[in-house]
Amino acid sequence: MALEAIETGRHVPLDEIAESPQKVRRETVEQRLDDLAKSIKEHGQIHAVSLLQDDSDKYELINGHRRFQAARRGGMKTLRANIYRIPAGQEKNKDLLIQQHLYAANMAEPLIPVERARMFEALIQQYDMTVEQVANCFEGETAESVAEAMKYLAIDQVVLDVISAHPEKFSEGHIRVLAEFSSPDKRAWRMKPDEQLRVAREVAEQKDKLIAADPRKLEERVKSVVKLRREQERAKNEKEKIKKTQADPVKVLFRAVEAVESSVRSLRDVDLLSVKEIDAGDKGDLIKRLYDSVQSLDDFANERLPKLPTSRKTAQ
Repeated sequence: MALEAIETGRHVPLDEIAESPQKVRRETVEQRLDDLAKSIKEHGQIHAVSLLQDDSDKYELINGHRRFQAARRGGMKTLRANIYRIPAGQEKNKDLLIQQHLYAANMAEPLIPVERARMFEALIQQYDMTVEQVANCFEGETAESVAEAMKYLAIDQVVLDVISAHPEKFSEGHIRVLAEFSSPDKRAWRMKPDEQLRVAREVAEQKDKLIAADPRKLEERVKSVVKLRREQERAKNEKEKIKKTQADPVKVLFRAVEAVESSVRSLRDVDLLSVKEIDAGDKGDLIKRLYDSVQSLDDFANERLPKLPTSRKTAQ
């Protein structure tokens, strides 16, 4: 099922057109509007916009939002439009039909990944669709391609604003890297929002020409940012662990003694009967090491421990 075309090429006054909330080009709608307005005024309107007829005196603009904005900016009075309507009995599927129309209409100027992702997300949320059902609504899409597109929504909104403000600086490859390392699927290698923003700004400001030119270099940069943060977190955890341990030296002492007791039990449980033969030198080395250990323990127990200051527990 598709929207029904009822008239083509009608020149409709701008003040009779209302913009539809079903807008897929949220990220790129403002790009180069002045150039587009100048082009329309000098060369005419090449592509008609799509309008949806309803029961009011207005037409709902469902495709051609940039042309509409450029026409208003350029002081034009009318736009050439193709007029559509919702097929009888399909009113409840209005948003879905509009999205399908937009998808087909924009094939000549493909949506950027984030715009496709937002379109799919809207259908999933509004119609409680699965990715398979969404894919079936659009020719050429698969469940895998829809799921892949949805990953772009993991990018923080502030970062999407940076991308939107500098579209010429971000190739699809750059955006794909940002999406991949913003996704929960990356687990330990997932960038935090502040890291996403830092890396995105580096691309937008072209600080590193290699990163600007090659998404693979951007991936290396992302990994270095995440690796540095993980190392810093690990070092901080180690310091806190040491600090916590050092805060109670008596507990440290008891844990050390418990470790000795555990080692002695392990040594005592060794099955010496299973040893059929041992080199004389090795045997002598074992005996010496054990006596040295015993001597060290004896010194610790009889010389160092007795010197520890003690306190008496107050009777209750």
